[in-house]
Amino acid sequence: MSASHTLPKAGGLLYDEQGRIDLKSLSLPELERFTQEALGERPFRARQLWKWLWQKGARTFQEMSDLSGELRGRLAEKATIAFLEPEIILRSADGTLKYLWRLQDGQTIESVLIPDGERTTLCMSSQVGCSMGCTFCLTGDLGLRRHLKPSEIANQPLQVGRQLPEGTRITNLVLMGMGEPLHNFENLLTALRICMDDNALNYSHRRITVSTVGLTPKLRELAARLPVNLAVSLNASTEAQRREIMPITKRHSLEELLEACREIKLPAGKRITFEYVLFRDQNDSLEDAARLVKLLHGIKAKVNLIPYNENPDRDLRPPAPARVQAFQNHLMSRGMNCTVRTPRGQDISAACGQLGKAVG
Repeated sequence: MSASHTLPKAGGLLYDEQGRIDLKSLSLPELERFTQEALGERPFRARQLWKWLWQKGARTFQEMSDLSGELRGRLAEKATIAFLEPEIILRSADGTLKYLWRLQDGQTIESVLIPDGERTTLCMSSQVGCSMGCTFCLTGDLGLRRHLKPSEIANQPLQVGRQLPEGTRITNLVLMGMGEPLHNFENLLTALRICMDDNALNYSHRRITVSTVGLTPKLRELAARLPVNLAVSLNASTEAQRREIMPITKRHSLEELLEACREIKLPAGKRITFEYVLFRDQNDSLEDAARLVKLLHGIKAKVNLIPYNENPDRDLRPPAPARVQAFQNHLMSRGMNCTVRTPRGQDISAACGQLGKAVG
């Protein structure tokens, strides 16, 4: 059995103080191994457990009515069912909801639900804080406190989805919340596979997007291992610009990042989304737009322009709407697929770059 299917060693966040393992942080192959090695059961028991954990959202082993009482007792001795504790839910005037979750060690994270007609998107977190240090992002002010477990990532859509009114469901998942997803790579992969599994959360890969600041080796690896949508936080048209606002550029240059994007073999109909936060008088000129067209030449790309969301903790401003429109028009006139993101949830600090403001 490969290393990825080996059970985690005792200790650490996957175990509680009694040495019980967090079942919802295991992949299905790992859960099968647990049922065989720790319980002496056949693999089909793992598939029963899997459905109870992810399809039915069981909170206790006693709810698992198709398991014997004796087995439920042994499970309670050896394992736990992890959930996030809802601390605060804030509602924006535009209908956006921000969830502040308390984790088992007292840390907190945020998720954002964005309803938009028939589309309902959940913006998910992958870390407590972030170590990338992008100058415009409040989450980076926290530093990296720790990686999220797979259960803490995948529980976000599970728990938000079960709170929605009947007939409403989350249609899209975006890993664009707190943290750099590719910095928490293996836990991210396990969580994404849970999200995509037909017998778990059952989201199509076409409905899942992972955003990165540009961890180039991991971007290549993710593209090779899972067919999810890719988004790259670009935010600059020159190496010097990007180094100033995104320190990761000192490790992985703009040229290296874009070369990796050119090498990725995308399925038919898919493009890489390049997120470009616009700052007044910094990266919003028509010269920047022209350079951006050249930078993305040869890449199946679409550009998502994001006027900077102001906050008092930064001496940055968004461009005037006319300047944003001129930037978009320049890209589109050169044949580029380009949209402007409408800010959502600004009044509850839920917009791009604002997460973490409510976190203590």
